[in-house]
Amino acid sequence: MEKNIDGKLKFVGSYIIDKTLGIGATGKVKLARHSKNGEKVGIKIIRKDLFYDKPSLRIKIQREISVMKLMFHPHIIKIFEVLEDSKYLFLIIEYASHGELFNYLVEKRRIQNREALRFFQQIVSGIEYCHKHRICHRDLKLENILLDENHDIKIADFGMASLSVPNAMLKTFCGSPHYASPEVVSNEPYNGMKADIWSCGVILYSLLTGKLPFDEENDNIRKLFNKIRFEPVKIPKIISANCRDLIQSLLTIEPVKRISIEKIKNHPWYKSSALPETCRTPIQDVNMASVRNQIFNPDPEILNFLLPLQLVKDQKTLTNVLSSKKPSLVRVLYRQLEWRRIKMDSLRDDKIHEAIERRKRILKQGKKENHEGLKNWKKNKNSRGFFGVKPFSRIGIYVNFYF
Repeated sequence: MEKNIDGKLKFVGSYIIDKTLGIGATGKVKLARHSKNGEKVGIKIIRKDLFYDKPSLRIKIQREISVMKLMFHPHIIKIFEVLEDSKYLFLIIEYASHGELFNYLVEKRRIQNREALRFFQQIVSGIEYCHKHRICHRDLKLENILLDENHDIKIADFGMASLSVPNAMLKTFCGSPHYASPEVVSNEPYNGMKADIWSCGVILYSLLTGKLPFDEENDNIRKLFNKIRFEPVKIPKIISANCRDLIQSLLTIEPVKRISIEKIKNHPWYKSSALPETCRTPIQDVNMASVRNQIFNPDPEILNFLLPLQLVKDQKTLTNVLSSKKPSLVRVLYRQLEWRRIKMDSLRDDKIHEAIERRKRILKQGKKENHEGLKNWKKNKNSRGFFGVKPFSRIGIYVNFYF
């Protein structure tokens, strides 16, 4: 970490710090760019002194990092690396340049059917990936869904995420009240995946109408929760019949009757437009029995990401489970983290390669322009008597920028 004269962060690792993107309870999110290839990233800066007052916060952040490390999907924000010094923890994450879907909706007031469907298809694809990998987001809302430079969806903020362990229900009330499912606001044990599907229904309704399906003017939480628990959603007729049917299926009060991801994908409205290319790759279920090879010498770095998931009590138990002949979710997650690291290394290598090739093309173009500029100068020298400096200055700019 390096600071400038004002004491503000200038560098974090290989990244040059730029403007502030947002401020949260635990710190700031800064825009930054890689000093070598110019790649833009977001850096979530978390003050470590908060951990002393709130030990649970450390566990929450460690779990968020571990969950994000498990995932690699085009519609889920990627975490590239985690850095730290004596005062701060730095999460280097993918940058979504067009910000929150919430702000986009406020600007548009309501989203037209075709665009809303495209957004929803991408959200469902990302959530399906999470659920197939036994991850429940538990805080899906418009503010936690971002848009990248192509206006593609990026699901973010996994601070409330939890693993869905087979034959176990979740108990913690979390998330935003307006997006919370009836079983969550009733403080009952709940299936996190079913709760996520309800939140998807709230998001879809909001995109198409510009309003939340359940709201209270005076922010009366008791009345809001009663609406969510007991009142069927009222859907305006401006929404097509097929889409109304899907929203009602998503916002079904009884979790066991709520529509599944598979049925969402087969719904007529969902299929009324071709899937985006990024949503077409089939997502496989995590199968514990499929990972049979025992792990006797586990990578310490991967163990550090597995422990915060709290599937086992300590590192000794973790290594014993990994080396056991019995199939386990822990071993599946270990292999997932291992595979994901290979994919991230490949992605990073590709970006570096792209930057090098781009630089070569620009230099080559600069040489061509330099040569053409020289020919023009010779012509102009004889006829007008001045020196053409512009073609020569351009290559200097590009060399400085890309080195």
